[in-house]
Amino acid sequence: MNIVILGAGQVGSELSQILAEEHDVTLIDIDEEKLQKISDQNDLRTICGNCCYPRTLESADIASADLAVAMTQWDEVNMVACQMIKHINKKTKTMARIRATQYLAGKGREIFEAGDYSIDVIISPENLITNYITKLIELPGAMQVLDFGNSMASMVQVKATKGAPITGHKISELKNHIPSADTRVAAIYRNNEVIIPSGDNFIEEKDEVFFITARSNLRKVMSEIREEDALYKNIMIAGGGRIGRKIAKALEKNFRVKVVEADKERCIYLSEKLSSSLVLHGDTSDSELLDEEGIDQIDVFCAVTNNDEANVMSSLLAKKQGAKNVLTLINKKNYIELIKNEDLEVSIAPTLITIGVVLQNVVSSKLANAYSFKGGKAEALEVVVDIEKNKGLIGKGIDEIDVPEGCMIGALLRDDEVKIAHHDLKIAENDHLVIFLSDKDNFDKLERSLA
Repeated sequence: MNIVILGAGQVGSELSQILAEEHDVTLIDIDEEKLQKISDQNDLRTICGNCCYPRTLESADIASADLAVAMTQWDEVNMVACQMIKHINKKTKTMARIRATQYLAGKGREIFEAGDYSIDVIISPENLITNYITKLIELPGAMQVLDFGNSMASMVQVKATKGAPITGHKISELKNHIPSADTRVAAIYRNNEVIIPSGDNFIEEKDEVFFITARSNLRKVMSEIREEDALYKNIMIAGGGRIGRKIAKALEKNFRVKVVEADKERCIYLSEKLSSSLVLHGDTSDSELLDEEGIDQIDVFCAVTNNDEANVMSSLLAKKQGAKNVLTLINKKNYIELIKNEDLEVSIAPTLITIGVVLQNVVSSKLANAYSFKGGKAEALEVVVDIEKNKGLIGKGIDEIDVPEGCMIGALLRDDEVKIAHHDLKIAENDHLVIFLSDKDNFDKLERSLA
């Protein structure tokens, strides 16, 4: 594909590097120094200029582009750029990051739905992150919850604990423990090494286990892998920015929510916009404030400021002072690797979440969902079986598909039914395959095996 990316910020630059491995990529930004650094390290074309200007877009050969992704830090620039692109080439698919929720509600939503801004796919990081965090809070003990088939099935990452029924036992014993809840263990991460397991593999304490099952079975399966966690009640959110406010709004009906914000004017705004959340003026790096607000009674501490360092430090402090669980928003990829320890086991990377949405619209397979995790190294995919692209796949059993190393087909979604991928299951047209891929570099091999 011929892809043009507008904006060389963190998401834009990382996305361009990923896509440049398999596609013709042009990256546009106004910062020449930043572009030079990226082009020195990657095989892609860079253009310095304003991405809203027709001349700049023409220099990027937008007339032959299959996809344009607007990822600048300004919503308005992204919107205008998409308009210009569609004016030059109506066939170019446009995607734009829109942060301000005002654009995505009420009259704003009506305008976008009418196609007035020529954006085919809108990416709202705030909505994506809110949904992501809400799922984790609603399923205590989960490290990740990835939904497939309109939430029919989920892939969940969970850490095995000592004393759980299946810990120290073979995976095959799961079906004896919970015969009514069919599931598939897609992968085990042990000491940062991935295992694509069979029924004979044992689950050990502290293993990170990825399993797939129907949405209704999640808590049953989780209770086998770790000691059952009590439902969460008390939530503290560090940071009352756009993301913090949105999370509080989503949770306050069912949980007791406290929002801690350092800016006094923002606190006043939050207290007006939130219904039942308690808004506190202060800094979550202040240990006295945490003690006063009963941090040891907090079930989940969410650090969601726009400062990675502040999020990491406040999370470490909250955990040290008694918070039962912490969720930490981290944008910098190297920080994710840095904090892999017992204290901060759940980190949330907005960049990877956003990239996953873009990937759904890029790869040649028909993807209904795509998720990047493990620092962008691994992927979970929902592939739609197409009569043209996957003709050789139809009628085959799961065990007949020669998938690449580090890959597992975990489930098959057909109509309104979730079928766990046992060896004798036959594939039909329009089935949705839920696939775990431990190494994204093997995606091309996976596509060939599904052809």
